[in-house]
Amino acid sequence: MIKNVFVVILLLLSGCFVYLDDTPSRSSSSYSYGNVWLESPYISCSYDAYWDISDWIFEVHVDSYYGEQEVMEVGFYINNYDYQYMDYVGNGWWYRNIVSTYYDCDRYYHFDFVAADYDGFEGYYVYEW
Repeated sequence: MIKNVFVVILLLLSGCFVYLDDTPSRSSSSYSYGNVWLESPYISCSYDAYWDISDWIFEVHVDSYYGEQEVMEVGFYINNYDYQYMDYVGNGWWYRNIVSTYYDCDRYYHFDFVAADYDGFEGYYVYEW
């Protein structure tokens, strides 16, 4: 009830609103092949109805047997197709922000996080939105 009142107030005051999905029904699983593993993925999406734009935030912690500095590349596939590189932000955390009119917050997506170290080992993390 409070959420609905908040949405109505936002619509009346600004002409647009932000949609934050806090549904706890997401599923995920992790796979490690060798010395690289991915942990604690965080994905959020907010929607601006006025501009029809979805703002996605992706974060994941990646570590390897020889330390976080040995991780060479981290990224993710959206629905097994569109690959997005992630940027290293420190302490093993990798980050990516996508602002899109194509990837809407209210659709189903399959995210495959992948990471590789300098020795060629890989890790995977599957996350379903």
